[in-house]
Formats: sequence, structure tokens, C-alpha cells
Amino acid sequence: MTWEADLKMESLSSLVSMLRPRAVHTKLITGSGSWGARYGRIETTGFGLVLAGDCHLSVGGPHIRLQKGDFVLMPPCPEFSISSDPNAECVPFVAQSIEEAPVPRHHGRPDTDPEFKLLGGYFWFDQTNASLLPHLLPELLCVRNADVHSQRLLATIELLVDEATNQRPGCDLIVSRLVEIMLVEALRLAGEEPGIRPLPGLLQGMSDPHIAAALRCIHADAANQWTVADLARRAGLSRSVFSDRFARKVGIPPMEYVLRWRIALAKDMLRRDLVPLEKVAVRLGYQSASAFSTAFSREVGQPPSQFARAVSREAVSPPTRICR
Repeated sequence: MTWEADLKMESLSSLVSMLRPRAVHTKLITGSGSWGARYGRIETTGFGLVLAGDCHLSVGGPHIRLQKGDFVLMPPCPEFSISSDPNAECVPFVAQSIEEAPVPRHHGRPDTDPEFKLLGGYFWFDQTNASLLPHLLPELLCVRNADVHSQRLLATIELLVDEATNQRPGCDLIVSRLVEIMLVEALRLAGEEPGIRPLPGLLQGMSDPHIAAALRCIHADAANQWTVADLARRAGLSRSVFSDRFARKVGIPPMEYVLRWRIALAKDMLRRDLVPLEKVAVRLGYQSASAFSTAFSREVGQPPSQFARAVSREAVSPPTRICR
């Protein structure tokens, strides 16, 4: 593994551990003949694996063709259309909730053997830091079956689906770990699709060795009193070039990213541990609990103590259990 790959994996591990993905709900989507469906936005992360045939997928932009073995991840799941060909009429598909959607979903000619099969699914992130997703990940990630490295991902999905659909002791724990592995594998393999402009975010930042070096520093030592000049030196760029490249690749200026990452870490600490605010402040590089509280309140909209009380009262279980 190259040092660039090491940097990418460290950043991905930091992100996934912060998001705490858990639970999975899978369904089969099939089609025959000419068909098309448009699905509304759902505030969870969706994924799909083509099991047979091919289809055309659009997430508010150009269509991409998916073939057997191709995998897509949509965090969070936006409005999208899926069809047998780009010109097919897409019928709106509406479900009040994931659980109310029929299983399986068949599109096209009724009472015929499906020519197309896709295993669709959803999983949930801990809401404490789910707001990181729109800023760090694009709406659509695609892993092609032709990628020789995709077999690990496909094997993980196979295990995930087997555990999620069969009631065995320890199912919830195993599925939660497999979801984490699936997410990391998908993120590390996701490539740019021809004709689709890559959106700024963490993956774009990690694709640039200079920006990846700065991200690694931020993730490894959030308490450090980072400046743009410090990060530019670590990236091996001039301050002006670094600032411009970081903003273009990641989508926000470097110091704003540092602040958002610190606040995300703080929310994670406050959710998990009964840590005094003074210790949280020190761990994140603030000079005092009051300075930390001011920064936290400005970003989150409520003081850290109020946030900690609120998350402690919230149920952390997803809408449905993994194994039923």
C-alpha cells in the first residue's frame, strides 16, 4: 500500500468511526421489458448492487449505465430515477416509509420473469454527526464490477445480506461491523464516472496527495492550533495555492474544515461519554471551557451541556431492527 493510500484509509476510518453506521434494510428491485421508476429522497443512505441485467440510473443529471456486479452508494439517498433505457418514462414511486414499500418491487411487464435484478438497501448513521455527509461525500458513488479490487466489496455485501436476512445469534453486532466495512470499501474504491462532474468533498480532497496530507494532520491532531500556513507547509504548497486548492477540492476553506471537524469530535464525545466540558475543550485545543462553549453554540445552535442532555434522551435505535 502506498503512502497516499495510507493517508486515504486513515481519513476514511476517521470519518466512518465518527458516523457510526448501523442497521440495514434490504429489498429486491426487478424489471422486465421497458420500464422506469422515480424514487423520492429518503433521509438515509442507500446502496444498490446489480444482480442481473443492466439499467440506467440518474441522480438529477446524466444517466449512467449499471451492469451486473456494479455497486452504487448514495449518502444520503437523493431523488433518483432508474430505468431500462434513458428514454423510458419514469413513473413516480411513493412510499411513506422504507418499511411500507412493497417487497419485492417489480417494474415493467407483470407476470414475466425479470430480466433485471437489483439488491437495494438502506442503512442509518448516528444522527449526532449525520450532517457531515452532505459536506464530505457526493450524492453518488459508483464501484464498477470491472475493477479487480471490487471483489472484497462484493464479498462483504454477500455476507451483509446473508446476516441481515437470517436470524442468528449476534446478528445485530455482525451486521453493524459489516456495514462499516462495506462503507469503507465502497469509499476507497469509488471512482469518477465519465460525463459526471465530480463534486467537492472529502473524497476529492483525499484524491490530491497534497490536500490528503493536510487532512491527515487535521484528523490526527485536532487539538493542534492549526493555521493555514502550518497546513500549507505540511501539504508542501504555498499558502495561497493550498487555500485555493483545499477549498476547490473539499468544498470549504481549510480553517472552516478544522472547526467542523472539532465540533464533530466534540459532539461524538458528548454523546458517548460523561466528560467534563473542561476536558473536552482541552482535547480539542480550546483554551477554556467557555471558549469551547462559545464556538460549539455558534456552530450547533445550543450550548454543549444542553446538547449532551438532548442526545442522552434520544433513542439511538434505528426505525427497524436488523434481524427480525
